[in-house]
Amino acid sequence: MQIVTHALAYGHSATSLALIGGCGVLGAALIAPLLRRTERAKLSASRSLDFTVAVGVSGVVVWLTHVIAIAPAGEAWGANFDLAMTGFALVVSLVMSAVGLSIASPAFAGGAPAAAALGGAIVGLSIAVVHFVGVAAVRAPGYVDVHHTTLLLAGVLAAAVSGIGFALSARDSWVGRLCGAALIGATALAYHVLVLASLHFTPDAQVAMPASAVSARLLLLCASLSALAVLALAFGAALADLRAANGEVDRDRTFADLTREGIVICADMRIVDVNVAAARLAGLDPSMMRGRAFRDFVDAPDPDRLLSATLAKPQEIALRTLGGESAWVEISSRDVAMQGRAQRVFTLRDLSEQRRKEHQIRHLAYHDPLTGLANRAAFNEALATALKRGGEVALFCVDLDKFKEVNDVFGHAAGDELLRTAARRIMAAASDAMTFRLGGDEFVVIGTGPDAGDADKLALRITERLNTETVIAGRTMRCGASVGFAVYPYHGANVDALFANADAALYRAKADGRGLARGFEPEMDLALRERRALQQDLATAVSRNEIFLHWMPQANTETGEIVGFEALVRWKHPTRGVVPPVQFIPVAEETAAIVPIGEWVLRTACREAMGWVKPGKVAVNLSPVQFQHGDIVDLVHSILLDTGLPARRLELEITEGVLLDDLNGALLTLRRLKALGVQIAMDDFGTGYSSLSYLQSFPFDRIKIDASFIRTLSTSPQAKAIVRAVVALGASLDMPITAEGVETPEQRAFLAELRCEEIQGYLVGRPSPVVSFDSVFAKQRMRAAG
Repeated sequence: MQIVTHALAYGHSATSLALIGGCGVLGAALIAPLLRRTERAKLSASRSLDFTVAVGVSGVVVWLTHVIAIAPAGEAWGANFDLAMTGFALVVSLVMSAVGLSIASPAFAGGAPAAAALGGAIVGLSIAVVHFVGVAAVRAPGYVDVHHTTLLLAGVLAAAVSGIGFALSARDSWVGRLCGAALIGATALAYHVLVLASLHFTPDAQVAMPASAVSARLLLLCASLSALAVLALAFGAALADLRAANGEVDRDRTFADLTREGIVICADMRIVDVNVAAARLAGLDPSMMRGRAFRDFVDAPDPDRLLSATLAKPQEIALRTLGGESAWVEISSRDVAMQGRAQRVFTLRDLSEQRRKEHQIRHLAYHDPLTGLANRAAFNEALATALKRGGEVALFCVDLDKFKEVNDVFGHAAGDELLRTAARRIMAAASDAMTFRLGGDEFVVIGTGPDAGDADKLALRITERLNTETVIAGRTMRCGASVGFAVYPYHGANVDALFANADAALYRAKADGRGLARGFEPEMDLALRERRALQQDLATAVSRNEIFLHWMPQANTETGEIVGFEALVRWKHPTRGVVPPVQFIPVAEETAAIVPIGEWVLRTACREAMGWVKPGKVAVNLSPVQFQHGDIVDLVHSILLDTGLPARRLELEITEGVLLDDLNGALLTLRRLKALGVQIAMDDFGTGYSSLSYLQSFPFDRIKIDASFIRTLSTSPQAKAIVRAVVALGASLDMPITAEGVETPEQRAFLAELRCEEIQGYLVGRPSPVVSFDSVFAKQRMRAAG
């Protein structure tokens, strides 16, 4: 108390003492954020500016507290102050502050606190050094004595307390900053009070006063203005730092809102902040989520355990929404230090669109997009599951009759509508069963319980529903359907056997006339195995040299002259003997064995035709399957080149089946074949749906009237009318006509009267392995004359 009283005796007031302490507190409060900015600034220019301002504040504040302390004492002594020496004190203050702050600065960015304490001690020591130099600037009418021991102890105290204050200010907490600033301010006040107590002035009127010295009031005014300028600059930097910090927060929040992923920041499992994306997932405004426990939004058995663990690997969880529903998200988390405390950042990725796409993909993988029925993949799983459950299981195979023809006549759009109609009718007939579409016009139905026990009744309901008229594309049509069924466990012990037997029953339904329902019977299994054996043997028939040719002669209707031969394929099986074409040709077309067989027939026919005694034409049938496998044009071209047969001698016969599946593609292929120079004939004319439209689409070289019309000429006026019309059509289109199946002279005479160009049949000659150009009609006339 006596020390304070002594200080007050030198003209000091409580206000001036408080001003000394306040300057110290203010300086410390401004220096700490400036040093933080210095260490965190990314640009070197910004670092230098912030550090310079911090040095300026420290140096000026230390110097100002000295001036505030010494000026009242000088005025009481009647003293003035040497301006140069006072300025030197300011330089000393700035230099020591620069040294101390450069050492302490790293600690304000997370460095060692010892660096802050050492740098602070140097700044505290500068208070003593500046005061020592400042006292030397006093020019008074007398002598000023200093108690050096007190001055030394005060300097040590200032350095120690200032070091502690800087160490506290370097801590990243408001409490530490406030305590540190208070200690530094107390250091400045305590030091100057102690120093003033150590001063003793002895007046001496003989001591001259230099004219260049300035008064205490002028010195205090200059120091105050200098301090105000530096402090204003420091305040500006601090405000800029605050605005930058707020701007950084706003910018971070803006960036967070721009991302599509949800971000939730939690402290102690309560939401501190949340971006728009995360709030949208919960169906709330961000402000409504802040402050609430994050566990309230997590739909999990133990949300606290889930959220307390660091989720480095993303996990899928359900997020509660405003409507009470759950939104699936992928959540991950990591711990970060933000605003001086540990916080956990959760990242949420919306999985709703992914889940929707996965569901859509799964639906597409197991459903037919045209009819909406389950597809083959779903059927395989469903049938296997039904058999595992046990009990009777009925499997129904359903095929639409003549669907391809209807699809071709009325177009694919009408065909698609017919399939959708068929699907609806099957489901209506088998409402308690499971219906699938395997592809094309193939449907299957799995029935259990009563549907399996009364499988024949369900099969009958399906055929009745499908064999009724329907309006498609504005046209009334009847497509019809055939059904075959088998029942587990009586007709098959596994999936493959049951399906094979149901398919065998379907084959029998088609063979019996179509539009029928047939259940599996044991003899069907024998027929099916026989058919499969035939398929296996056909696959190697060409390589085993079992295929050979017979030749059907073709003659001029008027003269009877043989003009060419049609190549007919035959198969001699090593154990079955000669298999009729009507048996093996359909099987060969189903298995694509007709492709190598057809190539062999075409190549052999062309090669043998080159050895004929007369250069007659050679006719070869092409199967629709040959148009679907490989390039038939390249094949024909290469065979003509290999055998040397002139293209004009080759006549390729096709049925409208070639044109049914892909009319445009087939017509393009036929035009390429015709460009080779070969002749193209329409075989079995009049038996299909749209032969006339085909004649309009492609200029055939010949029309062949089907044998079924020729055989009934004597008994059917309609057949005569059809043949007459076809021959007239050929004449108008400039297309020669060949009549098949001519067996009697009356049939030949009728055709000759119509001017039908060619005929073939038993009247001309039976199929034979030998080619003979002798006139059959001439032989008949010779026999008749003899």
